[in-house]
This record gives sequence, structure tokens and C-alpha cells, in this order.
Amino acid sequence: MDKTFLVAVGKVVKAHGVRGALKLVAYGETLGEMKAGERLISCEGEAEQFLTIKDLSAKTVASRVGALITMIAWFEEIVSREQAEALTGNDLFVHRDRLPQLPADEYYHFQLIGLSVLTKEGKPLGTLRSVLETGGNDVYVVVNEGKELLIPAIEDVVSEVDLLNGKLIVDLPEGLQ
Repeated sequence: MDKTFLVAVGKVVKAHGVRGALKLVAYGETLGEMKAGERLISCEGEAEQFLTIKDLSAKTVASRVGALITMIAWFEEIVSREQAEALTGNDLFVHRDRLPQLPADEYYHFQLIGLSVLTKEGKPLGTLRSVLETGGNDVYVVVNEGKELLIPAIEDVVSEVDLLNGKLIVDLPEGLQ
């Protein structure tokens, strides 16, 4: 399978219990919206394993950067703690075309990661490396020569997202300039 069409929706944190349940951390909302019978892909290097959801239960935990969605998952293919432990640390993926269509001016994180970030005046600020989910709004982590700049992902700051040309244009508030 061509991994360029896969999108990570969560990560296996650890085994849970003795019957093969897994504790997961969700990347966004997609994993939490999945139902029994749907399939995920666990990838470790070149090895792939298809996992069919038997049951998912969500739990929201407060963290220093906002709410963290953890889940307990049961898969048809995983029936022992040993099998579950073997997946610890693996990301879980879905095929890109299985993601719901977003409204205009909304983007998945994977679409934004790697964009060049520039001011409205054209000054390069760096590359968007990650998105922090906080309670109120997301925060873009932009890296330039090893230095991080945190930019609030709000309408007053984000002027344009140009996926075709790989650019994110921002109008920085005073204090971030």
C-alpha cells in the first residue's frame, strides 16, 4: 500500500488489560467518530497490519496544552496482552479518501504541516511543524533555524492558506512580530 495516501488518526500508547485492549491517543476527532467494523492500519516500518474495530470508548484528559483524547480500543485481530504490547508506539492510519469532507476554510492538520509560513508582507517565518490543540483555538508551531514561534490559529491572524503553493500567510499580532 502506498503510505502517501494514509493519514495518522491516533497512536497506540500501551496495552490495557489482559484481553488485548489498547490505550490510544487520538490525533483530532476522526478516530473518535469511527464505529465497530471500520478498519485501521497499524504501520511499523514497512510492516502493515489491518485492524477491525470491535469497540471504542473515549476519555478526555486535561493536559498542559489542552484536552487530550484517549481511547480504549478492542480490535477483532488482537486477543491477548502480548499482541497488544507488540503494537505499542505504532501510529494508526486510515486511507485519506475515508476522511470526511471539511467545510471551506477548514483543514486537516496533515494538510498544514510542512507549509511555509510568511507574513502578509512576504517575510518568511519558517515551516509549520505541528499543531497544538488547546481549549480555545489551535496554535501553530512554526520552526525557523531551530527556534519556535507559536502562532494562534485564529481568523484575525491566519490571512490565507494556500495548499497548492505550500504557503500559510499570517498577520501577526503585536508582540509576535
